[in-house]
Amino acid sequence: MSAIRLKVKKARGKYDKGCSKFFGSPTLPDGLENELDNDTIFFLQIRLQDIKDLDEENILPHEGYLYFFIDTAGGDYDLKPIVKYYKGEPTTLIDEFNSIVDGYEHLTKEYLVEFERCEDDETGNKLLGVPSDWNYMEEPRRMLFQYDPLDVDMRFLTSLDGLLYFFFEGKNDDFDNISLMEEYS
Repeated sequence: MSAIRLKVKKARGKYDKGCSKFFGSPTLPDGLENELDNDTIFFLQIRLQDIKDLDEENILPHEGYLYFFIDTAGGDYDLKPIVKYYKGEPTTLIDEFNSIVDGYEHLTKEYLVEFERCEDDETGNKLLGVPSDWNYMEEPRRMLFQYDPLDVDMRFLTSLDGLLYFFFEGKNDDFDNISLMEEYS
């Protein structure tokens, strides 16, 4: 799989609220926030048109949005992924989504994302490719996203000395079947 690096920078000034971004205020389709419980944080939204030229193998859709949420009810060591795909244009901006989640209320600042090609085993934050620190005998699972808390200081999972992986467990378009793995260095 061709990997796509996420270049992240803290949002400053005015910007498109529907852009690809970590944390802060997601722009959601109507009703999506009602499907999530009070222990869920907004992690990342990807405007898929931003990556259509970089996803050469057409693994992901190239229209709409991909949302990453994390259920934090079990604490930092028992996180659960919630990944949602929405084909259209979202209409609802939810201000400071994470401010109501105990222990994660500081994740209200937005970090804007730009994308570029990278090596499949690249370190840092990336879509697709292969896990950059895979130390197991078996082949790595099909990776959707790799998060490196040391890549950019976003103050999320700073105690994780390693990486957070989102893996496909079903087909590439089965976003209801994503697993999460914390990998410690």
